[in-house]
Amino acid sequence: MNTRSLFPTPVSSFPNFITSKERLQIIKSIKNIPHHPHDAIGGDGLSSHYHFKDGQFSSLLDISITNRIQNALDEYNIECGYKLSKLMNIWTNIQNSGSRLLEHSHPQSLVSGALYINVGEESRLYFHNPNPYVYFTNRRENTPFTYEYSWIPVHNCELILFPSWLRHGKHDYINEMDDRIVVSFNSYTK
Repeated sequence: MNTRSLFPTPVSSFPNFITSKERLQIIKSIKNIPHHPHDAIGGDGLSSHYHFKDGQFSSLLDISITNRIQNALDEYNIECGYKLSKLMNIWTNIQNSGSRLLEHSHPQSLVSGALYINVGEESRLYFHNPNPYVYFTNRRENTPFTYEYSWIPVHNCELILFPSWLRHGKHDYINEMDDRIVVSFNSYTK
């Protein structure tokens, strides 16, 4: 038998994307930004979503980091065969113990990403199968062809890029630490 995996979904990881020193600097910057409740976070968590205007986030990230993110976006888009996209929206999420990142996507953008600033050893990012018919599969067991969702471990200083339409988060995955901090962003056509 020759089985093919059709229609793969590209999720890219860039470990050690920032240094520990840059990570600590970002934490300081984040603490000075107003954060508010957001629909994508359940429980005790806040977001700076809508705080920054498109392309204006120098108070959060050093220009060298935003340039590295843009280079990573370019690399991802080229490898995936996508048109190039430009980093535009950026925000930070701070979650405390008992909070949840609820399942959502990022409509009207092309590629989204997360830069992990302060996460625990067991932190995960959940992605949901984009095939709406997977729930109708008469499955005997979970395989890459029948999973309703999958997760990847995430670590401090790591950058994750994925298509913005890919649903991520999980209603029943409970964050168990205080000050779980992630910088998230969207990109749009250049």
